[in-house]
Amino acid sequence: MLGKRSPGEVTFAESEQSFARRRLLHVEKIAIENKRLESLNKASFVDYISHELHALILQDIADQAQHPHRLFANTLNFSDDVPVMLDILSTQAASVSRLEPSVASMPWLYEELMQIVNSQRFRRKDARGRVIPVENLRTALSFIGIGNLRLLLPSLLLKRTMPQITDPFPQIKVKLTQYATATGLSARTLAPHYQAEPFAAYLMGMLASLGQCCVTRLYFKTFETMHRHQLEQAQQLRQRDVHEALQQLTPSANYLIALQDEFANKLTADLFADMPFKRLPAEAIIGAVHPAHHAGSLSYSALLKAARCYARVKMLHQSKAADKSEIKQLIRQQAFVPGALEALKRVDIFTLPFAEERDIQ
Repeated sequence: MLGKRSPGEVTFAESEQSFARRRLLHVEKIAIENKRLESLNKASFVDYISHELHALILQDIADQAQHPHRLFANTLNFSDDVPVMLDILSTQAASVSRLEPSVASMPWLYEELMQIVNSQRFRRKDARGRVIPVENLRTALSFIGIGNLRLLLPSLLLKRTMPQITDPFPQIKVKLTQYATATGLSARTLAPHYQAEPFAAYLMGMLASLGQCCVTRLYFKTFETMHRHQLEQAQQLRQRDVHEALQQLTPSANYLIALQDEFANKLTADLFADMPFKRLPAEAIIGAVHPAHHAGSLSYSALLKAARCYARVKMLHQSKAADKSEIKQLIRQQAFVPGALEALKRVDIFTLPFAEERDIQ
């Protein structure tokens, strides 16, 4: 009858089929757990290899950071004419004739300026409306104008320091440039509120990222070199597990940020200290960039701190990475001097404010 079992009848729960299914499920659970543990072990091993590789990178960068003059010449690709050029720009008597020799000594800068002066932004036309091609440096400097060169040349120096390859983080160059420009223009705008010279303030803000750019270049170059060396060594020693782990490694954002926090500000100060400025307030700038390195001017230190804060706030707002309440809190914490925020709000800190063509002398 329905609902009743006949004598000797076995339920499905008691059958061999049910037992086999339960056993299969148990085996599957064990297999899944073993696979999970294996994945964890592999991940832990990859992390270990990454740590070992980055320990070598850290030591190499720490050693290189002890020689700022070498980094200035070989990593940033600057010449001794850079501080000469910047000193000239800092004076009221700056002129094309005084500036030309130092600019001409840097072929890369000559090429940049020739491209820029013949671009639509600075292109001149004759009385008939025909474009006037510029083919020599003196004409290029004259067409751009000293006022615009004070903005342009520090920006081109920063561009020169940017790493060429930053995979898998292609936005690094964009963000570094944006932050440096914003800091430089913010500092320039705030200079009168902090008893600072506008060009010196702009230069300080723009090139306060020198160390950050230098560390970034060093990291990607050193990672590539040491990663390749470790792969070759693992292959020679037939360390298959090490070789497979190394193949999974790519440059790490976390390690790069840690390296920048460790070295960037001090390296910027060392690079500034290595430039023999005669007119720019080098000691004030060095102290502002890295107070622990040098006791600088309180006004320049406060100015750089405020400029950096405003640049960060604007970038956070622009990328929608912070809400209004967080941004207001950051601004309150900075405690800008009276009138400073109002002055900053009237300025586009992400675009160099070149004079219009009719204003260029």
